[in-house]
Amino acid sequence: MPLKGLAGKRALVTGAASGIGAAVARRLRDEKVEVFATDIHPLDGAIVADLTSAGDVERLLAQVGTPDIVVNVAGGPVAPTRENTLPELPKHSAALEDIDERQWAAVLAANLTSAFLVCREFAPRMKAKRSGRIINFSSIAARRGSDRVGVHYAAAKGGIIGLTKTLALELGPFGITVNAIAPGYIKTERIAKASWGMPSADAEKLFVESLPLRRAGRPDDIAGVVAMLCSDAGAYVSGATIDVNGGWYFGP
Repeated sequence: MPLKGLAGKRALVTGAASGIGAAVARRLRDEKVEVFATDIHPLDGAIVADLTSAGDVERLLAQVGTPDIVVNVAGGPVAPTRENTLPELPKHSAALEDIDERQWAAVLAANLTSAFLVCREFAPRMKAKRSGRIINFSSIAARRGSDRVGVHYAAAKGGIIGLTKTLALELGPFGITVNAIAPGYIKTERIAKASWGMPSADAEKLFVESLPLRRAGRPDDIAGVVAMLCSDAGAYVSGATIDVNGGWYFGP
């Protein structure tokens, strides 16, 4: 059954070339939402943009106009560049002393600055309409820490939670909800290829079996929560960080 309140809406989905972003764009289209997909990685039907560039985000606004929904999926533990738009994920976590200032700045820009720039550009248009939904992407790494993705990624995703709460306060009077999703182990193609830092298939199996739901997450599991938050069913949810991790973490 289609979710109420989505058909005919317009949505911007960032990081839509693969994985969770692609699943979110697909689910919203299934709900009859007009989706504008964007990514630094070229993709048929998507707008190519480097969201760490204020100029690119400004040009994106000119192409998209005023969406009803903004979903900031773009990011990852390795920052893409114009030369390497879909970098391989690391098979091993970087220790604190192995992360230099350039890597720190690049990962914060790809995950936190990008969401800030998109929100800064599109929120005023939503305010003028006095309605809208913004969904940002955090991570379980921000909720409980992580020894797999590095402190730069965890710090950036922690910043997303603060950004989300503050924007919920600021934009709520204009009828705009702002929420974050913190995925756990979502086995995208890129995650599977990198083995997500697992030393062996047996180690991954043991980890998955330790999760209360006894399975890895799928991109569609995240896309369903996004769709709910954007629908009438999510109209009174704002400032929340929704943990979608199969029960791996459910702390305060």
